[in-house]
Amino acid sequence: MSSSNSTRLLRAVTTVAATAALPLTTAGVATLCVTLFPPHVPTSRDPHVLDLVFDSGPVIWATRLLLVSAALVLAVGGAFIVASTVVRTRNGDWLKRAGPFEVSETTVADLADEVYLWRSAAFDFRDQLGRVAKPTNERGIPNERATSDDDYDKL
Repeated sequence: MSSSNSTRLLRAVTTVAATAALPLTTAGVATLCVTLFPPHVPTSRDPHVLDLVFDSGPVIWATRLLLVSAALVLAVGGAFIVASTVVRTRNGDWLKRAGPFEVSETTVADLADEVYLWRSAAFDFRDQLGRVAKPTNERGIPNERATSDDDYDKL
């Protein structure tokens, strides 16, 4: 399957999914709006002006709608941030700035140099250890460095 065919197929599937999700989302939002409206608001015997305003059905409904909307926005935003961080980490794009905190490019370069230094030191140590631990080379000649215990101290 070529790249253009797979792109067209992906667009078609996305279009069908969006078309199917639109009526379901509309029905869900309508049901939520109807369900959040309070059926009966009790009234007090001696209401003040604030009681009249805040004990009304439309104000309670708008408050509930606002809270549900804020919860939905925070949930979707949090999921997006987590998913974005996971994708960027898998691609090797490390987080360099978070709010007021920032890691400078020189710090990142210094850390990369330090990783390279320690990695090359570990490979050198592994090679030296292989030479010292091997009593003979490929031709059967004894390894001179392996004859003394002092060579282990040099590593």
